[in-house]
Amino acid sequence: MKPKILHLTSVLSVLLLAACATTPKGPPPEIVRLDQTLSRLRADPRVGPNAVEEISRAQAAVDVMGSQGRRLDEPMFRHGIYLADRLVQTAEAVGLARHAEARGKELGLERDRLLVDVRTRQAAEARQLANAALATADAERHNANLARADANAARMELASMQARLTELQTAETERGLVVTLGDVLFEVDRAAIKPGATRALDQLSRVLADDPDAHITIEGHTDSTGSPDYNMDLSKRRADVVRAYLVTHGVDPARITARGLGQDYPVASNDTESGRQQNRRVEVIIDSSVAR
Repeated sequence: MKPKILHLTSVLSVLLLAACATTPKGPPPEIVRLDQTLSRLRADPRVGPNAVEEISRAQAAVDVMGSQGRRLDEPMFRHGIYLADRLVQTAEAVGLARHAEARGKELGLERDRLLVDVRTRQAAEARQLANAALATADAERHNANLARADANAARMELASMQARLTELQTAETERGLVVTLGDVLFEVDRAAIKPGATRALDQLSRVLADDPDAHITIEGHTDSTGSPDYNMDLSKRRADVVRAYLVTHGVDPARITARGLGQDYPVASNDTESGRQQNRRVEVIIDSSVAR
């Protein structure tokens, strides 16, 4: 576990060396959330005493992102937050696993004591109490194993999905796997998919059809050309068109949420043509954790 934590911390350090902008006042909401989570973990008697070093490493990563992360550009900042969040999740998993292990040992000792007391108690009662303690220990170990298995399954599922989307632009985020469909899908100011521009959607629909438990959120974005109301409507229509395409290609409509966000969430400056082109996009967020 420690090599993985050190690796994540090293990646965060490398990201911060690439910072190039000034830092605005006030911590980002992602940092506030991570700080609150770490406070909860410290106060949790199952986690705090059992993951002191892991929590400290996670806190150091969160503190660095809080003080310096705003200097990163948006993709690198989000990746840094993702890595810090993984450190926080790892600290919680380690604490719970160690608590379960320690608790199992305590219950094992209690079982042994009950077996010794069998001489002064009725044998049936002592065996019943010992078996109850053993069952509790087994249940807690089982729950810890299930938690580890769920985490491993989620990582494997995400990696498998990313591998199948090799031709598309993808990124791991706190919300899930984000697939970015650029402005090549649509003509300017239109919400109809261009003829011959469906290859990416075909690949995406096949992958989504093979993962029936994942929830899908489709978000349309525009540049700042035109009025905000017009851009909001255009982004919503484009998101709806992508949703309709996926549905007609085998994706359950009950799994899909589509919405337009207009010009409010740019990923680049709208002052240049290349920046506006990056902002004209549809993002498909695939969240496989909903099924768990």
